[in-house]
Amino acid sequence: MMKKRSLLLLLSSLLYSAETYKSELLDEINYLQEETFVLSASRVKEDVKKSASSITVITSEMIEEMPADNILDVLATVPGLGVTQSNIQAREVESRGIKDRSSKQVLFMIDGHSLDANLINGGSIWSLDRLNLDYIERIEVIKGPASSLYGSSAFVALVNIITKKARDVDGLVVRGRYASYNTKEVNALYGKKYDDFSILADVNVYKTDGASVYVHRDRSKQSGTTNPWGKSIRAYLKMNYKGLYLSSLYSKREDGPYFGAVGNVNDEDHHQNYQYFVELGYKKDVLDNLNIATRVYMDKIRVEIDWELFSEGHPNPKFKDGMKTSNGITNEKDGVEAIATYHYNSDFTAIVGATYEKQKQYDAVTKRNFGGVPPRFVPLPTMIDFTGKKDFAPDVERDMKAAYINTLYDATKDVRLTLGVRYDSYTKLGSNVSPRGGMAWQINQNNTFKVMYGEGFRVPMFAELYNHHILTKGNPDLVSETVKTTEITFLSTLNRRTNLKVTLFNNDFKNLITKVISPSASQYENIGKVNTRGAEFEVEYKLYRGSYVKANYTYQQAVDEDSGDDLPDVAKNKGNIMFNYRLNRYVSVYNHLFVKGKTQRVSSDPRPPLDGYEVFNMAVRIMNLYKGLEFKISANNLFNAKIYDPAIKNFVYDDYETQQRSIAFEIKYKL
Repeated sequence: MMKKRSLLLLLSSLLYSAETYKSELLDEINYLQEETFVLSASRVKEDVKKSASSITVITSEMIEEMPADNILDVLATVPGLGVTQSNIQAREVESRGIKDRSSKQVLFMIDGHSLDANLINGGSIWSLDRLNLDYIERIEVIKGPASSLYGSSAFVALVNIITKKARDVDGLVVRGRYASYNTKEVNALYGKKYDDFSILADVNVYKTDGASVYVHRDRSKQSGTTNPWGKSIRAYLKMNYKGLYLSSLYSKREDGPYFGAVGNVNDEDHHQNYQYFVELGYKKDVLDNLNIATRVYMDKIRVEIDWELFSEGHPNPKFKDGMKTSNGITNEKDGVEAIATYHYNSDFTAIVGATYEKQKQYDAVTKRNFGGVPPRFVPLPTMIDFTGKKDFAPDVERDMKAAYINTLYDATKDVRLTLGVRYDSYTKLGSNVSPRGGMAWQINQNNTFKVMYGEGFRVPMFAELYNHHILTKGNPDLVSETVKTTEITFLSTLNRRTNLKVTLFNNDFKNLITKVISPSASQYENIGKVNTRGAEFEVEYKLYRGSYVKANYTYQQAVDEDSGDDLPDVAKNKGNIMFNYRLNRYVSVYNHLFVKGKTQRVSSDPRPPLDGYEVFNMAVRIMNLYKGLEFKISANNLFNAKIYDPAIKNFVYDDYETQQRSIAFEIKYKL
């Protein structure tokens, strides 16, 4: 009897091992043979090798292995992109040598819906740079202009966040995280499909004391400590019933003082953002080869900021309580879009669309405890309401109308041609035409050559045109920024485990909008020409069971063609090495090394170039111990290297210290 039991136990063990081996073998085959499809490059699903654009795709599987806390931590690993700290709460996203404080030249989207509701300064970063990763299926990044499909703001890069499908979540997933600086985060993700109806919902609550840093000398030649606390609540909802869908995002965010609006460390800055969008759409195959999609949407953002421009006793002793201003403003976008996608045989696709959008700025509020004009400020006895006195921002609105067509034609089974154009018209700003054309040639099974030419534009934001703050004046005579880009990409599968990608790019910019500094008040102007050019190198080696080694290197040179000087605050060299090792089905270890070269300053800045640095990040993920339960321990800047991002001239002399060591513990459970 004992022998029979032992024999049955041994047989069961062998059968289980065989099934496990078979499952792992199938996973390994799929892992090595997987193909990547993208939606953002042409608004239709296509193989990344056939898309003429140079695209980076980051999947949810990759994200789960990373020690990333939010979307910008993920984007920092993408070649051609850079993430740096600014003087306020929002980090900056740079693409191929072009950046500004609000990252308004980079368009962020969720499932094709623009998140660029900030019409004051542009960009999505002020409210969404801490966007959580739980409901993201993948992130598609297109570097270079995508205005021919998405219009203004898709100027130097496009980041499209593709959300998970409800059926893939299939239940409730709860995640909790505790990290350094008393950082706490709780997230709940729910997804379910019921016959023809599906729902995906995500709620995230975040709070942190922030990593305070000591500033030896600020603009007032004072020392002090930052207090970058922050908290946010975000909720995302997506529902589908047959061809009808509803999607919505709500975000409320608050932040404390960083390095100060004008480079003075203080203890009273308070930044609040309230943003939401609602989109209702319908998609239907009216014929076997014709799909019609329509949508209506509304986006709204309210920004309220209390700035302590100078701390107590500055800029002169009469300001006993400091020099302060409080501003608030609302932006709104209401729009409608219709898209027709037509397929002819299997070798031709045309995407035709039209968009109308109303953009508004209203409900501006401004208060301050000072009068006079720069630099002769006069203290007031209390905070005085200057709303309606043409001091901050008028109520304005404008219409945007656009029409576009994009075509994909497979001239042969190995050659795909892409051709598209978009026409945009803005009230009082005129029109812009954005063409693009490209080719993807699959030379053989293992090698692909791509070439792409595209043009893009960015219209001036309301602050750049009309807002008349005490320190900065708008300029109604501004025109749109423009760019012309040429890009060449070579893809090679060296063997079934090794992939290589090389991209060369050249960008010619005109009429870039810059704040011109003067003793009285700064003003926005269209300034000169800029050329950026460079190369991006990527290599990937797949090991086994999801293990891989990836490395990328970016060389870029950004030059002001009028002066011949390099653009300031942009590193010429940077790169990433990522090694994910899956020890077994229970444990994976992710290692990430980021290296950045020296950063040049503006030619009139007497400080030497900012030294480069190396930072090492790591994560250990533990899974499959119990059904639905996972743990992750991660460390950013594990060795606590001193990392500085460049500060504006005459702001913080010691630059912006950032990315101090942070250890995080995370637990996730699927019910």
